[in-house]
Amino acid sequence: MALSKERIGEIAMLILQSKLESDGLIRLTPKEIKRSMANESKNLGIPAHEMAEFAKIVLKTAFDKTMAELDSIKAPQDEK
Repeated sequence: MALSKERIGEIAMLILQSKLESDGLIRLTPKEIKRSMANESKNLGIPAHEMAEFAKIVLKTAFDKTMAELDSIKAPQDEK
């Protein structure tokens, strides 16, 4: 059975998120991210605005998961 382009994209996104979470490879330096996305868009032949939208999705997902983990930490008075 052949995979659709949509399903391939879903799998790629899951693999990327898993890799970022396990390796901790996210750097939040705005100018560095912008330059990196611009360079990668040229290398891959993807429009820069699409690469930027993709990066925003990946970074927001990682951020949201991190915040959920931090929210799960209870203060000592909350544990009683």
